[in-house]
Formats: sequence, C-alpha cells, structure tokens
Amino acid sequence: MLIKKHIKRKKQTRISSWRKVAISSWTAPKNPQTYGLLKFEADEMMSYIKEFREKHHKRLTPTHIVGKALALTIKENHEVNGYVVGNTLYKRDEVDVFFQVAVDDEGKDLSGLVIKDADKSSLGDIIDFMKGQANQLRQGQDKSFNKIKKKISSTPNFALRALLTFLDFALYKLNIWSPLFGVQADPFGSAMVTNVSSFGVDMGFVPIPAISHTPLILAVFTVKDEAVAQDGEVKVKKMITIGATLDHRVIDGVYGGKIVKSLKKYIEKPSLIESL
Repeated sequence: MLIKKHIKRKKQTRISSWRKVAISSWTAPKNPQTYGLLKFEADEMMSYIKEFREKHHKRLTPTHIVGKALALTIKENHEVNGYVVGNTLYKRDEVDVFFQVAVDDEGKDLSGLVIKDADKSSLGDIIDFMKGQANQLRQGQDKSFNKIKKKISSTPNFALRALLTFLDFALYKLNIWSPLFGVQADPFGSAMVTNVSSFGVDMGFVPIPAISHTPLILAVFTVKDEAVAQDGEVKVKKMITIGATLDHRVIDGVYGGKIVKSLKKYIEKPSLIESL
C-alpha cells in the first residue's frame, strides 16, 4: 500500500475553554512555548545505574532513564500525548520517544532515533536499540538517513522550505503517509529527549522544532553534587537538572504539574520502571 493513515489519532472534542482559547490564539509552536527548570535527586538513580551495568553488562545512562520515565509519564497522563493542527487538538494512541544523537564526534552533525512504544520497552531494549541505531548512523550504514541527508544537502533553501511545508501538510493536516515521502511515519514521536551534558552548561532549554508536532522536549544535564536543604540541614546530594520546553496549547499548568510529579517518581526511584 503506497498511501495509508499516518498516525493513529482521535479528535479531541471535549476540551477546556482555556485550551480552546490557547489553540485559537497561537499558531504552530513558535509562540506558545513555555519553560520549566526541573531538579531531581539522583543518588538512587546513580546507584541503580551502577547495579544495572554490573548485572546486565549494558551501559545504562541517565538519558535512558529520563527517556523511559518520560514515556511512562505520558502513558499515565495520556491527555498530553497530542499535537495541534490548525484549531484542532489531536491525541496520539502510541507513546513514541525521540532521542537526539550526535552522528560525529564533534557534534556538528545531529540526527535522532525514535523508540516506538517506549512505554512498553524495557531499559535493556532501549539501550540495545539506541546503540545499534546510533552505530549505524555514525558508520553511514543507515540508508534511509543517508538518502534524506543527501536530499537535504542538495536541495536549495527555497525548495526545501516548500518540501517541508508539503510534508507537514500531508503528514499532519491530511494524516496520510507513504514510503514515497522518504521519511518514517511520525518521525519525532510524542516527545523528545536530548543529552546536553557535554556542552559545559549547567542549565538551559531546547526549542521545539516547528516541524516536529511534539509538545514536549527535555534537555538532560550532567548529574552533579549540590548543597540541598533538607529537614533544616544542608546536605550534599547528587542532583540532575532537566530543562523542559512545553507547547502550552497542549500542556497547560495543571498537566505540567502532573508531568513533573510523574517524572520525579521514576527518576528518583528508577527501580519502579522495571517493576511495571
């Protein structure tokens, strides 16, 4: 079949008055982005990573845990698993998480990969898939990526803008997909995660790509020892900082709070992830 439905989705007809105003007031996510700086205790997470590596001989990292925690958070708060087209809010059925990947050692060439049904994937599965796909990208063995990269490099800017506009219209407005388009279905998924710990900054935010139709992106920073006030005393704890960028048309303050609560649960106690 050359053409089929792009995304399994449902039109949201019962939405709050504020959400209707937000959708009608803003255009694509170049205006409605909101930001939140999150800090979570990471002592238990780092201990869990050490035990996991020793037991499974796989290089688990904080980024893997944050990505999996994000997938479970979206599953628990399925109302945020959506995107806006025009004045209509749609909700995705699947929970897919996009991870940004540096294709070269200098970080000049960036790509990414999508973990399909990330909420149902184990940490081990996520590690194996990301490692395999990242190696293919870096060694130039991903034919699909090479084809897309070549097409983008050879297309003039004015023509590329027209091509992206067409793909955006076909994939998200008409909700159709075909292998002839040259891109995978829903290429950015429900949410995005990027590890920025190597950039030498302590905190920051990443913009949501306008073409992604993703309402949430998390920037993961380095785990560091920090002085934390607890029970009237100052203690040194390992902390992880995450910069969250939200599309306010999809995720308002209420659901933003729910997201933080769910992320905190899984990041500060990652053993809950594999117990599900």
